[in-house]
Amino acid sequence: MSYDIAKRVLFDSWIDSFGGQSKACWSWVNNRKLSQHEIRLEVGLNINNNRFAFGVTPNQANSTNVIFPTENRLMLQDSLVVSEYALFVAQPTSLADVAFTLNTYGNTQVFAAADAAALDSTFYSNGYFSTKVNNDVVIPYRGLFNHWYKPQTQQTAALGPGAPKDQLRGAEDGFVTQEPNLLLIGSKNYVPEIVLPGALASAAAFLRCVLIYRGVLAQNSTVVN
Repeated sequence: MSYDIAKRVLFDSWIDSFGGQSKACWSWVNNRKLSQHEIRLEVGLNINNNRFAFGVTPNQANSTNVIFPTENRLMLQDSLVVSEYALFVAQPTSLADVAFTLNTYGNTQVFAAADAAALDSTFYSNGYFSTKVNNDVVIPYRGLFNHWYKPQTQQTAALGPGAPKDQLRGAEDGFVTQEPNLLLIGSKNYVPEIVLPGALASAAAFLRCVLIYRGVLAQNSTVVN
């Protein structure tokens, strides 16, 4: 169903480029290389700001002004019809770290106790997510609490007997549906942003938020000027 919806979204978005010619537009849609895909965007968190913007394409800057090695951004010539997305928090050891885990709440075994409390309260319980495209607000407010997931089985001590890792299903936990579907076009200026009611009370160096969009990718579907 996501595949069929994605084709319809592409058709509705590009029909004007074909002068309203339905047959020509459907031919164009059917000739796109469509595949399951996801893009991964990241931004550093700190105690000095309460707004954190992601960079969607390789030529867009995020609030950290860094393209992290674990990101997978949208290519300028491609488009992604988003069906679901998630927002995770992580504690890398450096800007170049590639061995950190994704978390859906303030795990005190991953984060410092004060950081964990700030993530559970200011971030997940009271922050929100918004998105603009070419200065048009397409997602005005969606609470981060939708992405907060504290599993029944939680890590409460260093890993070992009686202290297992958090229960977490990567295919489901932390994700919410994107309805109506969001169309990300590489040639446009998208600004997904985390907005908090105030600065985090505590944030260790390299604390990070990870945004993952899942959906159907249409390769070479837009013209890069």
